[in-house]
Amino acid sequence: MDLFVHFSLIPAVVITITLSFLQRRAKHGKTVGKLPLSKRFGIVVPVNFISSYSNRWAYGAACGATATTVFLLFFDEYSSYFNFVAPTWAKALVYLLSALEVGMDYYPFFACLSTDHRLIGSALGFCYSLCWFCVQLVNIFQCQSLAQASIILIFTPIPSLACCLFLVGRFLQLFIVAALSLYRQMERKEEEEPLLPQHFTNYVRNLLKSAPETTKQNPSQRWKIYTWDTHFKFPTRMIVTAVLCLICLYNFVLVDLFVSPKAVKRLDKWILGAINLSFTNQTKAALLLLKDCWFFSTFPSAITSVIYVLHVLSSYRREIKKLYKGTSDIPSTGRPAVVLAASIRYTGNQIAYLLWGYFLLHIMFFLISLIITFWFVVPIKEGKGIVILQVFGYTVLGVVIMIAVIIAQILAVQFLFLQEKISPNNKDKPLAINNRRGFQNFSYFFMFYSAILGLGACLVRVLFNVLLGSWLLAKIDRPLFPRGYEGADMGYITWTGMLQVDLFHTHPILLTFCHMLTQDAKSRKHHTGPDVLQDCRNKQRRTKWHLAYTLLKNPILILYRKQSAYHSRSYPLNKDILHKLLINALQSPNTKCILVEKDMETLETSTDTAQL
Repeated sequence: MDLFVHFSLIPAVVITITLSFLQRRAKHGKTVGKLPLSKRFGIVVPVNFISSYSNRWAYGAACGATATTVFLLFFDEYSSYFNFVAPTWAKALVYLLSALEVGMDYYPFFACLSTDHRLIGSALGFCYSLCWFCVQLVNIFQCQSLAQASIILIFTPIPSLACCLFLVGRFLQLFIVAALSLYRQMERKEEEEPLLPQHFTNYVRNLLKSAPETTKQNPSQRWKIYTWDTHFKFPTRMIVTAVLCLICLYNFVLVDLFVSPKAVKRLDKWILGAINLSFTNQTKAALLLLKDCWFFSTFPSAITSVIYVLHVLSSYRREIKKLYKGTSDIPSTGRPAVVLAASIRYTGNQIAYLLWGYFLLHIMFFLISLIITFWFVVPIKEGKGIVILQVFGYTVLGVVIMIAVIIAQILAVQFLFLQEKISPNNKDKPLAINNRRGFQNFSYFFMFYSAILGLGACLVRVLFNVLLGSWLLAKIDRPLFPRGYEGADMGYITWTGMLQVDLFHTHPILLTFCHMLTQDAKSRKHHTGPDVLQDCRNKQRRTKWHLAYTLLKNPILILYRKQSAYHSRSYPLNKDILHKLLINALQSPNTKCILVEKDMETLETSTDTAQL
């Protein structure tokens, strides 16, 4: 498989050069007189992460096909490209070269999807994706036997296989559509992605209605996970991010299930060799419980991480719609360069935060399962259920007393120390103190109890902070630091930067305005014919063209122009030329005959003056 990854560079480079040859450039640049390229070899855009809404799932499948190879890049020694042992200081450069190699290997998937030449692009993409699918399939069933590899590692490339199979079907569909359009003598190139997609049009139309549509939730629809919105569509970047997160999480869970038993075996040998032989049975039982707790805590961690991926999509839709309306409270992240760089890092950071979040969730669920096991399950099995029940009862009693005191304080303040309502229609009493002396005594005596209560509340706060911090690590749509310190959370800065970039490039109102301007320019060009001024590159040429056009339509104005001394010496006007210009002017329908005699006198006077 590693040789296939290396040698697939050859067809990948050939396909990229072919598609670049078909891609025409807008400008010749510096190669006009040096190379006869005729605008060939343009830059191929693999995927538009900012404002693309077409082929979203195809691009997601293309990224999914890369997930397994990228994930195994650091495990299967794909970095041994040059077949030598790199020194320690050069390891980072070797990994960088390997990552670029893998990116080039999968570049044809994206380039064949984004090219305008659908027939050639779909044919090349179909052959290339089918080759990758067949090689990976053969690698699973022939190269990896159950005796040499674990069954868990055999299931690792299944998501990439499914994505490759999806790409094969997609390229086949594109090839059939392109071939039929060519057979029917239709245009070979599809139109570019519209400036204003249909869901943005629906969004603006809904805004322009007198009563915009609102989605009313029935009581039976409150528990729905997702509500469909016809005025919104997830961009390609979010679909790609979600697919990559799910596949990388799948691979990470498989590696966890594969590595954990080996780590437990080594831990068993180390612990059993270090303890006294009289405690061997108890130690084996405890290690077995640890192994079971770690194994069963894998599933709630994985399910929670999957829910996080879906929740990120929901948060994106909610926040971007708030930004469209101008009601979002997302803080500004600084200069445009910082914002755009944060947007570039989003997909990679989201995957990394999700995997780290899964690992911390696994540890947290493991500790919770250990607490439940050693505090409740094991003592009950040993016949100490009554003791556990008593301890649990005392703990619950203390919590109930603490909550009861807090509720008693609220009730005392409500009925004894607050003034009555100013109006019967008011919902709450005003924040005005009544019976001030009693309130001061009440505050004094509860000050000492509040100190004891605050000690426990502080510990609970620390515990909740640790739990929520571990719980919400993968959710970069919420900052882990308090308000005013969001800039220290790099994950949240990445999230807000991505949202701001999408806001500035996909705002429906701005896109509608630009779409109207372009349509108006096209309609004017269609009705008035070709624009004469399109070749004028500066203001001086445009002014001269207007002057020539005006003098051609109104020759009488030539007589009243201010001629400089240079023009008078270079182009002298004699009496015959002036008479001809006057005759042409008089033949114009806009010239009135009343001004003929006056113009003749003015002409003769100016001519005599010029001769003198």
